[in-house]
Amino acid sequence: MSDTTILLIRHGQSEGNIRGLFTGHSGYPLSELGHRQAAKTAEYIRANYQVDAVYSSDLPRAFQTAEYTANAFGLPVVTNSGLREIYAGDWENCRYVDLAVSHADTYSMWSTDFWNAYCVGGETVKQVGERAVNALASIAEANPGKCIVVAAHATTIRGALCKISELYEPAVQIYGWGGNCAVSELTYSDGKFNVVFTNMTDHLANMLTELPSSL
Repeated sequence: MSDTTILLIRHGQSEGNIRGLFTGHSGYPLSELGHRQAAKTAEYIRANYQVDAVYSSDLPRAFQTAEYTANAFGLPVVTNSGLREIYAGDWENCRYVDLAVSHADTYSMWSTDFWNAYCVGGETVKQVGERAVNALASIAEANPGKCIVVAAHATTIRGALCKISELYEPAVQIYGWGGNCAVSELTYSDGKFNVVFTNMTDHLANMLTELPSSL
């Protein structure tokens, strides 16, 4: 049996991204630019892969991103809540710049000790990474030998990459956030994941948008 290929896509720019919010589970849709990023990503995938199935977080910004690739291959989008962004608790819909002041110690962990970082009243990165890997493994097991597109979120993807690679040390920042519609490729075989590449954004050219560098 050949490996299963998983293309992890961070959602396109959302209305929450534009406002600089820690959006968590909130249901912000894509912005106008986010739609264009998602369309360009679908073009890239269509030109380079033969996709067999498309999955997505059940939050609007990820689902809308997935729809472009699904439509390019005539496929439905299958939602999975295990792919959701981190639940932000008290931080839900707060601005990054405000959190850096009001929760300075906790907020600083996101850049110094990512795996152990958390949202006050919400999830930890560890919890998100573990649920994301469980969801991805379930998807891969259901699609052996196929090529799967999965649209998700920044913390979900970065946490999953850390879990898969077992890179937990506080100083390890190998996997950055990845811009909107960044593509990462994994393979899955015999119950194990392999990271092929991460956070590829070449296809976006001048449409690239990213999270604040302070996060």
